Amino acid sequence: MRIPFAEECFKIMTEHQVPEHIIAHSKAVCDVATDIAEKLTKDNIKIDKDLVIAGALLHDVRKLEKDHAFAGAKLLEGMGLIRVARIVKAHGLYRLEDENFAPRTIEEKIVFYADKRVVHDKIVSLEDRFKYLKERYGTEDKFYHYTKKIEKELLGGS
Repeated sequence: MRIPFAEECFKIMTEHQVPEHIIAHSKAVCDVATDIAEKLTKDNIKIDKDLVIAGALLHDVRKLEKDHAFAGAKLLEGMGLIRVARIVKAHGLYRLEDENFAPRTIEEKIVFYADKRVVHDKIVSLEDRFKYLKERYGTEDKFYHYTKKIEKELLGGS
């Protein structure tokens, strides 16, 4: 299955009129995701880095729509980018109880987590990101705890 390189991801975002501030956010998420993927690769964990990059860059391709994760996944599925679509579908918080939307693969978990480390285009702590999400959207604490578990799985520590 085809995975677009970064240049094609930017072209897709441009063609679908993704605003510059969302592109800046996606670039920062990609930076975090790439750092994590490289760290895990050094620990001999097999990761499809091209998939991580494409998923990170395109995760918010439909950010302006109500259910942006689902809408973005549908768009990418229609383009034949099935594996990238799955990452986009699994990056949101609000359907985690549905296993069809929860991150399962290592690449899905990396992009999910990386997105939770970026406010706008700034890399922040997980605590600061969830403080922002709680203030802006009323995000529940259970989503912080879920993300903290993924952080521990990816990066170790307590």
